[in-house]
Amino acid sequence: MKRRNFITATLLSIPAFSFAGFNLWSNKTVRTTPKKGFLIIRANESRFDGVQKTMTSDLLRCVISNKDSDGQLLMGSTMPNALKRKGGPPLHIHKTQEEVFFVLSGEFLIQIGDEIFTAKTGDAAFIPRGTPHTFANPIENNPGSLISIHFPGSDEMESYFKTIASGKFPEESQADLTDVGPPIDLNAVKKN
Repeated sequence: MKRRNFITATLLSIPAFSFAGFNLWSNKTVRTTPKKGFLIIRANESRFDGVQKTMTSDLLRCVISNKDSDGQLLMGSTMPNALKRKGGPPLHIHKTQEEVFFVLSGEFLIQIGDEIFTAKTGDAAFIPRGTPHTFANPIENNPGSLISIHFPGSDEMESYFKTIASGKFPEESQADLTDVGPPIDLNAVKKN
């Protein structure tokens, strides 16, 4: 085969790779859309591991499991029992996941990099992978709720959330989560 024909044939085959679910540039398989949806997750239910169960005293709930979305996202929310005390997790990063915080109700503090924002009902924050971030509950017995969406999802992150939902904090985890600083210092934050 002549060099010119080889180059032409190679360039023409690139679309075939992309339609086959393979991204030539990143060497990763492109995920497909899940084939099965589900109607509704009731307020007292959770879907950890793609199994819908009634909750009892869970601190977090899984709204969309990693298994539900074929690994494309993981969506969870806080429950009132999780927000009895002020504070939040340490400043951390996700190396392979983006994250979105959405304040369903109430008020929270969200830190992205060095900036701390007051987020109220209806506010949202986008955190690109590799960006230090965290959130904090600024009041005792916060009646609010915060939704967290990770994409892509992962079984390891879901397992981490499942452990926290039961009231424990994992000593070790394979989740895409690296602590890089302290939690938000609630005494030092000025309301904006």
